Amino acid sequence: MDFIVKDILSGELVPVLLGVSPEAMQTARRLFRKYGVVSHLFCERIPLCMRLTYCVKFHQIRHSRLMMTALKDFAAQLGHADIILYLIPCTVDSSNFVWQNRAELERRYVVASKQEMEKVWRGKCAAGEDN
Repeated sequence: MDFIVKDILSGELVPVLLGVSPEAMQTARRLFRKYGVVSHLFCERIPLCMRLTYCVKFHQIRHSRLMMTALKDFAAQLGHADIILYLIPCTVDSSNFVWQNRAELERRYVVASKQEMEKVWRGKCAAGEDN
């Protein structure tokens, strides 16, 4: 798979979002505004209204059964870089996928816990304040 990774810098946090949802887009915008990082969103379909956004690079996966392969390929392409791949599921289906495959995903990604997901989705910092 051909992913666009030339913009990723050494030492950078790379948000990897799973599933198209309002939470995914809000999370990507919030991370871009606060930290200046572009999120990578893996999903089966890309809604037309979301295609022209500055804070997300979409990676369309034609079938959900290929998601693990796509995530492994993405991590392998960045394996030589000094980066942190932070995996955030943004839909119920993607959350279930992550929990079912957590052991394998944690070899390559820092996986958001359920509490971290809620904080990221809702825009709360560790102290419980709005960003």
